[in-house]
Amino acid sequence: MNSSPVHDWTVAFLGLGLISGSLAGALKAAGWRGQILGWGPRAPSLEKGRALGLIDQFSLDLDEVLSDADMVVIGAPPIATAQLLPEVIGKAVYYGSPVVTDMASVKGFIVDSAKYDYPGFVPGHPIAGSEHSGVEAARADLFKGREVILTPLPHSDEKALVAVEKMWTSVGARIAHMSVADHDAALAASSHLPHMMAYALTAMLDDHELGPMAHGGGALRDMTRIAASDPVMWRDIALTNQEALLNAMDALADEHGRLRSLIEAGDGEAMEQFFLRCRQLRRDNDRILNPLTHTDEAQV
Repeated sequence: MNSSPVHDWTVAFLGLGLISGSLAGALKAAGWRGQILGWGPRAPSLEKGRALGLIDQFSLDLDEVLSDADMVVIGAPPIATAQLLPEVIGKAVYYGSPVVTDMASVKGFIVDSAKYDYPGFVPGHPIAGSEHSGVEAARADLFKGREVILTPLPHSDEKALVAVEKMWTSVGARIAHMSVADHDAALAASSHLPHMMAYALTAMLDDHELGPMAHGGGALRDMTRIAASDPVMWRDIALTNQEALLNAMDALADEHGRLRSLIEAGDGEAMEQFFLRCRQLRRDNDRILNPLTHTDEAQV
């Protein structure tokens, strides 16, 4: 592992899309002094990333990139990450043992795929994103005020963990540590389930004989925005976090059934209390869900 300051390290992104491109751009904007490299199986997104100034150089040769890297960031959907990770870790010991981290929103499936207890591997997940996809949608401010969950493993080296933390805090993110199992259960409820709800709602609207999407306003816009997200990534998430996601969907079905019963019974008082509880919870967490808004307010 490189002993020089982390900000001087060469960072290699394996896969360059919205999240990885945003991190590369954020590092550039934060004054990262090391080289930013890109790798992928095809050139177009890498060429675009270089043209946008997100990366300095790229190669289609994985060994070439790994040989130069002090830190490797795998930025691919969960299944592609799981396929790539064991190869990266297997090669890493021959290339100076770089720190390896990932950004997939499922951790158990990724950790199980690693195959080797590599001390330099620190699994991670930034809680940030967009319904847009592709490197051209990258935003350097995507992680400001946002949480990044790290799930260090029993064999993760402390210096590798600190290096990954420094990379993320340099772009304005805040760090949390969780176990792999707790991460997957919490994110199934807070992120994966809302996407499944958006897809189901959009599908219902598409099937409705009156075409209600044409009459939608702000509520429908907000509820269906994430249904425009990358289908491959969300297919992968549903497949690789299946058990936790189904548990969250069952819990939602229970609440939906409870609310339906109140509506069917015409119990206005109970409905109002239900809605009040939900409104208060949402308002209590607005600073987490809208960190840039509150940062701007604080600076005025």
